[in-house]
Amino acid sequence: MNPSVLFPLLIAVIDLVWLLVLIGIPLLTPSFLFGVYVPQEDRKLPQVARIRRIFILLSVAVALIGIIFAFAFYAWSSGSANLALLGLLIPQIVGMIVVWNVCRRQALSLKSVQNWKAPDVSKRTAYIGSDRESVKAGASTWLYGLHLAIIALTVILVAINWERIPNPIPVHFDMAGLPDRYAEKTFSGVYMLTMIQLLFTAICLGTHLMIRRMRQNLNPSTPQASLNKQIQLRSINTWMLFSISLIVTVMLSWIQIRSTSSFTGTLPIGFAAAFLLLLLIPIVAFLVVLRRRGLQEEGINRYHSEDQFWRGGVFYFNPQDPYLFTEKRAGLGWTFNFARPLGWLLMAAIILLPLTAIVTTMMLQS
Repeated sequence: MNPSVLFPLLIAVIDLVWLLVLIGIPLLTPSFLFGVYVPQEDRKLPQVARIRRIFILLSVAVALIGIIFAFAFYAWSSGSANLALLGLLIPQIVGMIVVWNVCRRQALSLKSVQNWKAPDVSKRTAYIGSDRESVKAGASTWLYGLHLAIIALTVILVAINWERIPNPIPVHFDMAGLPDRYAEKTFSGVYMLTMIQLLFTAICLGTHLMIRRMRQNLNPSTPQASLNKQIQLRSINTWMLFSISLIVTVMLSWIQIRSTSSFTGTLPIGFAAAFLLLLLIPIVAFLVVLRRRGLQEEGINRYHSEDQFWRGGVFYFNPQDPYLFTEKRAGLGWTFNFARPLGWLLMAAIILLPLTAIVTTMMLQS
């Protein structure tokens, strides 16, 4: 594909995800205003709507600034995709942090004026019945065997075609799908993506098991209805996690096969962009189902509404909570309880292990 066509396409894909996040945060978290709990009776206040509008407008402005920088870097560097992506992402990430903090300060000011307080958590009761119904709900743990089957099939196909794998092998591609960096054909170099797949699958499977086995805190006034909603919430989360992890696994297998045993000189980057667009399907489906079933207000964590346990409105830090995982306040999925040392260790592993694998492989190849 022509780089002049592919570059705007890549920018469009990245900022489409950005726009989805901007829309998703207000839709998913009506009870929270940038990490500040908003009581039910005040969620339609004009001041609340005004802060949300300011967030959207400022975030769109930040996105446009990133796009301008990206195209400027792309032209200035004579078509360097790496510099262009840096020009896109750095202003947007820094700008998003600034916008979040500006809007959060306004939300905290409004909280002080309105004297907002979270509901009494002592009125939530822990569910101590059988967890069988919860465990059966959602994606089955055995479905992750499909990931392992795909990875095993990829390993076998690459092994069968080992003699056809070029030496050196391409390890990096430009915007047109042409290889611009090579490495010697070694076992670690050829199967680097396999190691990343296995690590990614292990992380997703571990998160899946955590979600299914988390304790349930119910509303004592309607315990059965509250239990049913929490089971639905777990179910939707497990299916979204499974779908995203499966798409990523297939994408990495496709890249590995096309760049080694089936390499024909170029990597069809357009197909890679299509895989990224596929990731939007489970995310959009999650938002729609959550909205239709009225699950935005349902929280498994009894401390979900307590502002003092959320640093910056985002990072959960609660020494009173013995559990490691809880659902996020903003966005999709789950987060760690950073008051638990294991939370820091797992976060470090998620960030450092893939980087260590890549750096080690590059050192072995060199």
